This record gives sequence, C-alpha cells and structure tokens, in this order.
Amino acid sequence: MTLVIEPGWAWDAENGLRTGVHVVVRDGRIADVVTERPTLDAERIVAPDALLLPGLINLHNHALSAPLFRGLADDIAPGDLPGHIVFSLLMPLGDIVASAMTEEEIGDAAEMALLEGLRSGMTGVLDVFRVAQWPFVERAKRLGLRSWSCPYTFSDLVGMAPDGTPTWTRPEATGFEAILDLFDRYDEGPRGVTRIGFGPHGPDSNEPALLRRIDAAARERNTIVSIHATQNPIEIARVKQRYGKGSIEHLRDVGLLRPGVVLAHGMFATDEEFAAIAGAGAALASCPLAFARSGRFVPLARMEAAGLRLGIGTDGVTLDLLQELRTASVFAKVQSGTSHGLSAPRILRAATRDAALALGRDDLGLVAPGQCADLVMFDLGSSRYQPVWDPLRALITNGSAADLTLAMVEGRVLLRDGRVLTADAASVTRRGAAAIRRMWQEAARRGAIPAAIAERASFPLRG
Repeated sequence: MTLVIEPGWAWDAENGLRTGVHVVVRDGRIADVVTERPTLDAERIVAPDALLLPGLINLHNHALSAPLFRGLADDIAPGDLPGHIVFSLLMPLGDIVASAMTEEEIGDAAEMALLEGLRSGMTGVLDVFRVAQWPFVERAKRLGLRSWSCPYTFSDLVGMAPDGTPTWTRPEATGFEAILDLFDRYDEGPRGVTRIGFGPHGPDSNEPALLRRIDAAARERNTIVSIHATQNPIEIARVKQRYGKGSIEHLRDVGLLRPGVVLAHGMFATDEEFAAIAGAGAALASCPLAFARSGRFVPLARMEAAGLRLGIGTDGVTLDLLQELRTASVFAKVQSGTSHGLSAPRILRAATRDAALALGRDDLGLVAPGQCADLVMFDLGSSRYQPVWDPLRALITNGSAADLTLAMVEGRVLLRDGRVLTADAASVTRRGAAAIRRMWQEAARRGAIPAAIAERASFPLRG
C-alpha cells in the first residue's frame, strides 16, 4: 500500500523545516518527498495544521519501573528511606517484581507503560530490565514499537543494610547466558525492528572480566550496550576504591567507551569525563525528570557544551517523551543562563537523528527518501498553539501528547487521530494496573515499602 502524507510542516535534523511537501510512504520506507502533489493511487492524510517529524526515540527507559514507582517514589522526605533511593527502594522493589510477577503480569505492566510512551510520540525505545522481565520484548512487538532491549547483568547484586549503607552479594548467575538466549530467540538483526543488546547495570556491579566479555559479544553480534555510568556517588566511590580510577576511565579500559555504547545519566561526570565520552564516540542518554524528582538538576548545559552525542530518556518516570524534551530544554536554559540552551531544533535532533545514530541506525531519524518510515505527526490546530509563528518552538514550548495524531513504524500505522490501533487501550490499562497493585501488596507484605511511604497508598496494601 502507498500512503501520501501532506502536513503543514515537515522537519528533520538535516533538511530543516519545510512546507508544502508530500511524503510518500511505500513498503515500510519513505519512497519520496516532493513539493508537487503526486498523482498516485494512494491513501492520503491531509493535515494542513500538523507538524510531521521523525519518530521520537527514547534512549533510556525502564518500562516496568514507570507504573511500579508511579507516586510511590515521589515527594520522598527525610526519614522516609534509610539510604539512597536506588538501593533502599528502587532495587529492592525491582527484585520482588523479578521474583514474584508472573510472565503475563510482567507483559501486562510493560505493555501499559509502552502504550503511554507511544501516545507521546515514542516510536522507538531502548529499555533496560531484569532478564526475568523478557515478556517486554513480545509486548513491544505486539504494539508495533521499535525496541532495543538490554537486559541487566550483575556480578554483584546491590542491597541496603539497616543503617542505609549499600551491601553487595554475588548472584548465582550474571545474566549473560540468558541474554544470549534472548538474542537468539528474538533479535532481528542490525536493520530489524526488534533488537536485543546488553545492559550491564553499572561499572560498580559488573566485574571487569564480565564487561570485557560483554564488549566482545556485542561487537560479534553487531548489537548495542547500555550501561549506567556516574549516576550516583556510591557507584563512583566503589569504582574508585576497587580500580583506582573514575567510572568513565574504567569503562574505556574495558572497551565500553566507543560507538555502539549508550551511557545512562552521567549525572556526576566531570567536564573531562564528558569530553572523553565525546571523543570516544559513545552516546549519553540523559533523563532530567528522573533526577528532578529527587531535587537535582541534570547538568544538561555542560553535556551540550562538551559536544557529545546526547539522547533523552524517560527512565520510566512519566513515559511522556515530549514532556521530557521540554524539561531538558528548560534545564539547559536555566543552567546556562541563556534563552537558547538546547533550542527546539537541537532537542528534537537529540530525540531523532542523534538517537538513531547512537543506536547504529543511519536509516532512521530523517524525513527523507530511503529512510525507514518511522514518523509521528502533531496537530497544531488548537488554541494551545495558534497562531503558529514557529511550529518546532510551538511544540516544545506548549506541546501536549494529546495532540499526537499519527504514529507509524516502518509504515505500519500504530496510532491515528489520537487512537491506538494496535491494542485495546482500556484493556491494556486495566490489566497492567491490576498487575502493579498486586506487586505493591506483595512488596508491602515482604516489608520492602517503608511505613512512611506505605501509608500514602490509596488502597489497602494488606488484607
């Protein structure tokens, strides 16, 4: 089938903003972009008030974390937790989910989270999860989303002692062999919609030998690696204590500072470390709302000044990628003391072409002939935007996910006129919410939710 899209505006990072174009989609790709209306036997989408963009790519996410921690991990006050939120709440609850959730429940919760991402313009996502949460892969396929799944590996599991200090224990298995099995089962190759990569949790929780083994396996399979790096002071201190160097230098020495590696967060990296990331060709995925919920600004202005390949992720907080892009842009402006930090074209480039290149896909992220037809379109016809002076700035400054009118992956329409076509949204939401409520109750039963947080629950956690 041939589809012709006739938007008011089309934009991508290389061709800029264009008007009066007709985008021809055929066999999963953009066949042509022309200025004269083509005389083709084709379905047409005529949208004179709409902005057509390459599909947005979420470069770091934890789909299961979004509904699991929604509200539960917000407004944490002194005394609510015994130590750092990662080790005293997020990781323990994640462990319970990995052990107590059925495969069906994991899939239901993941699909609910992915549904929300799709509704905000996300057509591709790099997701990191425990190996036991592999049903994520099938649910992403069911929705039609492009996915890069990077299950965790651990040489050491991180916990929290009663005094709030982190504890480390050796697991029976690292997860490496299980990832190879998932790769053989699901990976569709370098140009596929579904990819399996490696997600070592961090340089503090993976031994150098395992990281080198992951580097070799990823190179051999032409797939990606995603790893948290300089995300908190505990990680940095442990790497320094064990190896006598910073996290970024350590990753360089084990082969994981290179193209094809996506570093997550970089929250506490120095300017020298940002420069090293840029020089090595690795990418950095920043998730500003994840740290803002704990009262911290992600140093986006410094990241941008370093010239590194920057992508944006939701980290499983809101899953609204458009909101995350706006937050990143505002943070950079405040930090730089300028009004132009991470401007609308720049932040959209981060979420489209730069993210695609970080994942090794030169056939994604542009509205151009030969590119995969991963496209989204926002209707700018409402009072929220009108009159439109500049559509890109209108979208980033005032935009709402509710105005997404079209989303497709390789020409397959996933959302049209605001309605998801690949799933029953109400049913997905009902099943996903039920799965998470049961996990909250199980976590409370095991004492994994501190009392000060448990008392905020809107329904009984026990009985």
